[in-house]
Amino acid sequence: MTTQRVSRSPVQAHREKSRQVSEIVVDDIIGYIKEHGLKRGDRLPTEPEMMGRYGVSRTALREAIKVLASSGVIEVRHGHGTFVLETQSLIVTPPLDLGALFTRQTYMDVAEARTAIESEVAKLAAQRASAQDVQELERLHAQMKSLPEEAIFTDYDVKLHLVLARAAGNAVLFQMMEVLRQALSEYIFITVSRLQNVDDLLREHDAVIEAIKRRDPEGAQLAMRHHVQNAARRLEQVLNAEVAG
Repeated sequence: MTTQRVSRSPVQAHREKSRQVSEIVVDDIIGYIKEHGLKRGDRLPTEPEMMGRYGVSRTALREAIKVLASSGVIEVRHGHGTFVLETQSLIVTPPLDLGALFTRQTYMDVAEARTAIESEVAKLAAQRASAQDVQELERLHAQMKSLPEEAIFTDYDVKLHLVLARAAGNAVLFQMMEVLRQALSEYIFITVSRLQNVDDLLREHDAVIEAIKRRDPEGAQLAMRHHVQNAARRLEQVLNAEVAG
């Protein structure tokens, strides 16, 4: 049987090549951080310097930076530069790429995994979060209240959960959350894009953050479990509505 080869447009080919290059640049930047012994708060070279160092385009470099930023390894402060956030777990684990394989059962599996992992993450974060971690959580939460687009809201929501995982101070739990990153993004987006408002979700986040600020491990654990279970119920309502529709 002959397999028909699907032709790609020049734009598609360019994007694929850029993605492949950006994956190499991710490793290069991690290598630079390790080689130079950079710590949290240290500044990376400027964008032009990194483009010259690695011989890549601005697009490929920015894709690599986006991956590292979403992983909680670095932070881009517009007008100031790119800074190291996390050196504890610099092996960037590929996300759980389920893509079109998402089914109702997949979403429920993610919900169960979140309950098990994130409840413990919140408990540990209440014990170990630094003042800087708490400030970052509060900043992200405040920004989420005024975000107009579901996709941007989802990005901030995922980042908040990854900051929590980093604040827990456990490299394995952080990596587990990183593995779930793409699945979590899909999970959150399909819910918030169909909600009339996100007030309940924001109140649940607030309860988790307040418990962490109080240094209340059990309270943070319960608040996170409540949030994740409610998120699962909201998602189930969305999925049921789509079936009914």
